[in-house]
Amino acid sequence: MKISRRVMLKATAALPLAVSSFGFGAAAQTGSGTSGNVDAPPILFVHGNGDQAALWITTLWRMESNGIPRDRMFAINFTDPLARTDDKIAQANRSSTEDQRRELGDAIKELKRRTGASRVALVGNSRGGNSIRSYIKNGGVADVSHAVLCGVPNHGVYDWDEGLGGEFNGRGPFLRGLNEGESEVTPGTAFLTLRSDGMDKYAQADGRFVGKPGTPTGITSDGPALRGATNLVLGAVDHRETAFHPRAFREIFKFIAGREPERIAVTPEAAVAELRACAGTQFDPAVVEAFVAELNVAPTSELEHLTVYQRAVDAVRFTAR
Repeated sequence: MKISRRVMLKATAALPLAVSSFGFGAAAQTGSGTSGNVDAPPILFVHGNGDQAALWITTLWRMESNGIPRDRMFAINFTDPLARTDDKIAQANRSSTEDQRRELGDAIKELKRRTGASRVALVGNSRGGNSIRSYIKNGGVADVSHAVLCGVPNHGVYDWDEGLGGEFNGRGPFLRGLNEGESEVTPGTAFLTLRSDGMDKYAQADGRFVGKPGTPTGITSDGPALRGATNLVLGAVDHRETAFHPRAFREIFKFIAGREPERIAVTPEAAVAELRACAGTQFDPAVVEAFVAELNVAPTSELEHLTVYQRAVDAVRFTAR
């Protein structure tokens, strides 16, 4: 039997996921690493432009390892995650800001239904923060207790007279509407912004990352900060790390749970038990066993987890020959 590299990579990448109707919840922990559950609202994680819910899996595991119950967390998968070139002009396989706001609203409604909670916390990376702010500002404040915006281009990726219909133009109607007024946040929801100290490619003064090197964008590394929010600089992290880095997790957890996390690492024993319990249904059994075998001998450093994945893929490929 010959299994292609593409198939095995897809299978390995799918190990942590358990799909729900609008996204997924963490499926790697059967118990918390803490002595009891944390008093926190349900949390909905919102991915960025062109991304998907799977990016939040480590964050979900860390939350569970600190006492957030699995069934009180979900991550949305937007149907068409890429933004339109012009927000008002339909474009195949792309979404408008209104599409995103409506789909996020459905996910919030579903999470509230499942948990019985009156309000939820929202955590978004990049474009996901635009959807969060839009939902809250347009009548959703009663549904949202906390909003954490990670690397969100709240004042645009650029601020230009051209391309005013673009969602990421700080001079365009969408972002001007969100930022109008003395405060740039909606009263009634607690806002936290997390940003990089100059390493976020979408918060740069020079236009090289938007195809115009040497042209000022009108944006600086302070672009993600909002008047009226708690604004934190995480240091030299990149655009995605503003949401997925361990430093980001610490601040997200503190802001929502009201205390320091007890641990940053994921509790591995429960994760392995859950993977094996779901082998043959949600996960490929051969990939599970190869992954667990490599996990048992691999270094524990989080930076080396990708090596573990690749070694698991190689092990299954070798076995299949």
